[in-house]
Amino acid sequence: MSGTHGGTNRPADSAFKQQRLRAWQPILTPAAVIGSLGAIAVVFIAIGAAVMSASSGVVSVSVRYDEVCNGMLEPWNAILTNATCVVPLELEDDTTWEDNDINVYYGLDNFYQNHRRYVASRAAHQLVGTSMGLDSDARIANDPDSNGVSDCKYEMSYKDPSDGDKEVFQYPCGLIAWSKFNDTLLLREKVSGKYVMWNDGNPNCGSHALGVPCTTNPNGIAWQSDLDKKFKSPTPGWIATNCKYLGGKDISTSGFIDPTLFDGSKMVLRAAAQDCGAPACGMRVHKLDGTPNDGIYNCWHNTTNEDLVVWMRAAALPSFKKLYRRIPKGTLKKGTQYELLVQNRYPVASFDGAKHFSMSSSTFVGGRNDFLGYAYIVVGALCAVCALVFLGKHVVSPRIMGDPRYLHWK
Repeated sequence: MSGTHGGTNRPADSAFKQQRLRAWQPILTPAAVIGSLGAIAVVFIAIGAAVMSASSGVVSVSVRYDEVCNGMLEPWNAILTNATCVVPLELEDDTTWEDNDINVYYGLDNFYQNHRRYVASRAAHQLVGTSMGLDSDARIANDPDSNGVSDCKYEMSYKDPSDGDKEVFQYPCGLIAWSKFNDTLLLREKVSGKYVMWNDGNPNCGSHALGVPCTTNPNGIAWQSDLDKKFKSPTPGWIATNCKYLGGKDISTSGFIDPTLFDGSKMVLRAAAQDCGAPACGMRVHKLDGTPNDGIYNCWHNTTNEDLVVWMRAAALPSFKKLYRRIPKGTLKKGTQYELLVQNRYPVASFDGAKHFSMSSSTFVGGRNDFLGYAYIVVGALCAVCALVFLGKHVVSPRIMGDPRYLHWK
């Protein structure tokens, strides 16, 4: 048939368009089906047994602490002080606690991080730094799009009454960032009082009391791909130019104490006004001559702080746990009584939630996961049963291959 321009509707003469590609279709003979089901059964049962064996070797302990710490809730922006809530914790008598690296988690129940508005309330361009501009390039006031915060929708900016109600943009902005889990958790031996140094050797910890572990700025808990591609710290020059306030309520917990971020040769920090318009403004950034800078951001938290990076990866289910710290092998002692010290800042009563602390070893399949092993074994067992049924049918009442009597259409 001719087309509108004298051509035809015939497809090109190629093997693909003319459906001449070589193909192979297995012939489902009884032997092939029985053999395939048997092989699948062997493989799945073997994998299930390996997963079950690995899972049984995982040691873990978990405790709900919000009930124990009820009545000891501090303001969410309370500065870092000695923990006021003590929760007993005892490890079972198993050498796995001593011979393996241990992961430390916090967990929340009834917290819907996957809510559509909650997940969407973040500014990806702000987090990755593409909206920052050059160090000397001051951001434009009253322009959410150019400031990289328009995607946040909520917790985007506020008015600063101490500076003529000028608009100040949050860095980082959004509901996810502003609802970050901020309880401080410490672990120590009950008898000796010795703290577990689970962040020992971190160059970004800053100065803390002798014998007390670094409570902030952890490393090694976030996905490296997130740190490489989704989050970027501002430079000292950008901070000096654009951050009106720095560090939130306590700069030691903000992630800005890293010496590569705070450069005293570029800025001077002084106490902020009491009524700055935000729950926690932190320190007011000044130029070297002592005059306040013209920044428009409340830089309350560093975006590459790994506690924040872990929190920003939203959980799919309302009950979840997130990695808090890692304990090197040889640190914990089996059968020892420990105390969990909590600075209880994170409120959960308003949404009928619960807070948990847990520790666990890991294997090639992660933590304890009996379901995965059972699933493999069940599938393998079903395949084995089907193979036996087909084998019995083939032995008792075999079907002759190629028998024309089975051609009912003739």
